Amino acid sequence: MKQTETSKTLKSLKPERVIFVLAYDRKNNRPSGMVCGWSTICSSDPNMMAVCLWKKGYTHTLIQDTKEFVVAIPNKGLEEAIHFFGENHGDKIDKFALSKVKTCAAKFVNVPLLTDATMNFECKVEKEVDSGDHILFIGNVVASWVNEDKKVLINMGKNDKDRIFREF
Repeated sequence: MKQTETSKTLKSLKPERVIFVLAYDRKNNRPSGMVCGWSTICSSDPNMMAVCLWKKGYTHTLIQDTKEFVVAIPNKGLEEAIHFFGENHGDKIDKFALSKVKTCAAKFVNVPLLTDATMNFECKVEKEVDSGDHILFIGNVVASWVNEDKKVLINMGKNDKDRIFREF
């Protein structure tokens, strides 16, 4: 075993979960969101999930404002939307309108669910934890939704230009 550059080794830690983190933009009266690889279940009593977002990111700002978010678990059918949400900035464009991703109303938060996602979790922020250049948002899961016939998409890494995804 040899010692390596930590940041490079951490980036090679694959496979990893890929999720949508969705929030509501009150200023522009529309939803927005991003693709995230850093998320986890962090409690089962009560049910809680955590997402780690870059402090300078737009979605981070929206969640700090509204104190709520949705975690949507994609499948192969949402791969194009993953690329679109990951490559564009919600403060510049309406990602939902331009991507034509299908949504439906959530029950407890003012953030839409992704209709074709494998799972959606409505979350209310319980705590924010400063973690360097990121903020860890810990959310109390107030409702969950599932499409039982759909699989979960996992990020396997990258080739020269694209991410490689597999369903499980």
